[in-house]
Amino acid sequence: MNPDVVLAIINIVMAGMFGAVIGSFTNVCIYRIPEHRTVVKGHSMCMTCGHELGALDLVPIFSWLCLGGKCRYCKTPISSRYIKIESLTALMYMLMAATHLDMFLDPVDPKATIFVFLELCALFIMINIVIVEMMIMKDTGSSMYRLSLALGIDFLVQLIARALPFLFDGFKSTYTENPVRSDLANYLGDWVTEILIGAVIAVVACGLAILFTSKPKQLPQYFKGEKLRALRTSDLFAIVVCASIGILPAAICAGVYLIARIAIGTGKKVKYLGIALAAGAAVGYLANAAIALI
Repeated sequence: MNPDVVLAIINIVMAGMFGAVIGSFTNVCIYRIPEHRTVVKGHSMCMTCGHELGALDLVPIFSWLCLGGKCRYCKTPISSRYIKIESLTALMYMLMAATHLDMFLDPVDPKATIFVFLELCALFIMINIVIVEMMIMKDTGSSMYRLSLALGIDFLVQLIARALPFLFDGFKSTYTENPVRSDLANYLGDWVTEILIGAVIAVVACGLAILFTSKPKQLPQYFKGEKLRALRTSDLFAIVVCASIGILPAAICAGVYLIARIAIGTGKKVKYLGIALAAGAAVGYLANAAIALI
């Protein structure tokens, strides 16, 4: 078998394993962030008996399967959400890895790919932020503005990772080797343009959704009060997501989100907007990757 194919398979499998581990941490974030608890301290424990979980109880995916979906200590059924989130994260990491094989760290010449590898890691983190937003909104009916801030910071890391190879002659990457992108100012200018277009697409989608779901006299209420806070936070997150994933993915994501916003309206089903947004972003990104491969 071709060595490049073997290396690609290894990278995809390793990405999936890493995704499952990060998916386990994502579950912690989903439960603790709404309660304003730290996600970096404290041991995991059974939600029923309170027993502190050991290492064998915390192996992503496999622990849940081997224990039959029950606590080792009190035999209480454990929600299947844990394995679903871990599996979803693993799958998304594998798909991202399969479409970004050129961004993995090269063991022969790590300096040539260190910055694109950092960008890939930032893309992985973006996946988890979107999943956390999706599940917190489903659980609580509302998201938090700091998730949009976290996604914005993650996007800034991507920007820095893309810019640094141009600034250090000793660190060359696929970006600097591309003659079309040899100039930092032109490259970043094109990228900022994509960001703005993606954001504008989302703003238009959110604006249309507000107009279609509100009467003229109700429009001022969107911008104030707690009643529509869930919609405001969801719309803001949608704008940040669309600004972060490119023009074509943003158009697909915004279209899915617009349809969901109109269908859901302002009722109790607002909590499902996060799922619609995540699905739209995933479809958009995969469609963009498919076109690039073709």
